[in-house]
Amino acid sequence: MELLTSRLKISTLKEIDFPEFEKTLNEVQRTCLGGSKNFFDWIISQYNNMDIINGLISLGMFDKKTGELLGTVGVGKHDDLHEPEIFYQLRPEFRGHGYVTEAVKAVTKWAFENYEIPYLIGTVEVSNMKSQKVLERCSYQFIDERTLLVHAEGIQYRFKYYRFYPAK
Repeated sequence: MELLTSRLKISTLKEIDFPEFEKTLNEVQRTCLGGSKNFFDWIISQYNNMDIINGLISLGMFDKKTGELLGTVGVGKHDDLHEPEIFYQLRPEFRGHGYVTEAVKAVTKWAFENYEIPYLIGTVEVSNMKSQKVLERCSYQFIDERTLLVHAEGIQYRFKYYRFYPAK
């Protein structure tokens, strides 16, 4: 699977991508499923089903010119809300250049072209203003604030909950 935007190639990850993929992970991701390699292998295994309703699809966000892995973007079932959610992670050195906005727009469009879903959600910690701006630039509508237990950490966080409805 591959999506092309003006600056990005968004595609399934391959074994050769693991060293760069590891640079995209936060601490929780590095330790879940027994370590970063196990987490990566689990993501790769999700491509067998390509199911955003009951699983997830995490894609590499690659610079079209250099081929470098900038981060990840994907869609899949939110662990706690059980709704299809857009998610993204960008390496710190590439933030602030519009890459995530470009990727979220492309993956959102792809999701609605390939799956029968009424909407996608986005959840962002209330203090993460930059990520909230990404969703807003991509036409996700703020719905409300919620407190959610993040099972991977066993900690409750305050999140802003957004929804994207496709144009009719």
